[in-house]
Amino acid sequence: MESWAWRHRKWLWSGTCAVLVLVVVGFSVRAPVKDWWLSREACGGELPGEDLRTVRPGGRLGEERESFDESGGQYHCVLVTDRDKVVVAVDAYLDGADREKELSFVGDSYPPQGVLPGGLPGFEFQNSLVYLMPECPDRGKGEDGDPRRLLVGTWTYFAESREEKAAMLRLAVRMTNVVTEKLGCGGKPLPAPEDGAVPDPGKRVPRAQTRGTACSAFATTRVPAEGRDGKVRIAVADGGMVGRCTLYAEAASDGDRHRPLVELTSWRGDWGVDVREMGSGPDPMPMGDGPWKPELTEDRAWAVARCDGERTGFAAHWGDDFPYREEGEKYVPPTEAERNERRVLLREYVTAFAQDQVRRGGCTELRLPTGP
Repeated sequence: MESWAWRHRKWLWSGTCAVLVLVVVGFSVRAPVKDWWLSREACGGELPGEDLRTVRPGGRLGEERESFDESGGQYHCVLVTDRDKVVVAVDAYLDGADREKELSFVGDSYPPQGVLPGGLPGFEFQNSLVYLMPECPDRGKGEDGDPRRLLVGTWTYFAESREEKAAMLRLAVRMTNVVTEKLGCGGKPLPAPEDGAVPDPGKRVPRAQTRGTACSAFATTRVPAEGRDGKVRIAVADGGMVGRCTLYAEAASDGDRHRPLVELTSWRGDWGVDVREMGSGPDPMPMGDGPWKPELTEDRAWAVARCDGERTGFAAHWGDDFPYREEGEKYVPPTEAERNERRVLLREYVTAFAQDQVRRGGCTELRLPTGP
């Protein structure tokens, strides 16, 4: 009797061990299979595997979601980890309030964080978010009669290394071409970036060395005293949608090298009705469905032109720290003479910048703000 019980206990123990082994093996196989499946299915199966592996953070994948509204002109997809961290997210808008809301975020910072190579129509915004605005000719023209463009944002969870940035850019171009086809935009697909190409954050050069560059306005006009020996960040790309020249104060004794004094920006195409650049004052920039005409205030100056048939704006405004005040220093409102001088300077900046950009881009119909 005892021998029989012992034999059964051994069978029972062996069976239990076998089940445990199968469970462990099952779980060890299931996770990689799930990762493979999600990578394969995410964003309609259009994410290049090698680039996806490059930008993917550590850990397991969690889920993928995708939605497509052809009539409404929207497409969304996202792939996240099992901890809900975004691996890749793509959001595309052709029209509507959601597009306007997306564009309203653009002016909250200092785009472009990086200009795109090869004349790609877009820029890197911040935190590895790439915006591209391909033409969408088969979906008609906008209300203003300008060519319609699709807005596609692709985010790849804080790509930092050059390899990650290059993969991020390839993913953005790939997914933008996929979406333009899904939405029936027509037109030529965007060219794939050259091997290793990454967004260019621009370079800072001494103000005197900007002569002959896209930011030469700072070399040919009067600038605030703090910026005469300062540096200029040049972030302007030929054919790009957004460009920026930033004049920084010269290095202070305390090492402060990051005070923007004056900003020159170019905006090509329909950028919505509610874009407010930092430092440009309380009113939105005159873009989108707003009044597309030159303007001048003590906070900003605005010139307009047409480049390749599209509305293009050139802006000049003060940096968010101008005029600079020491900590604890009491604010003193500017006098009328000081306000007038600020308008005069802004008009000089935007005139020099716009005329140079129009010449470089072969633009037409340049209109400048009138005197203060």
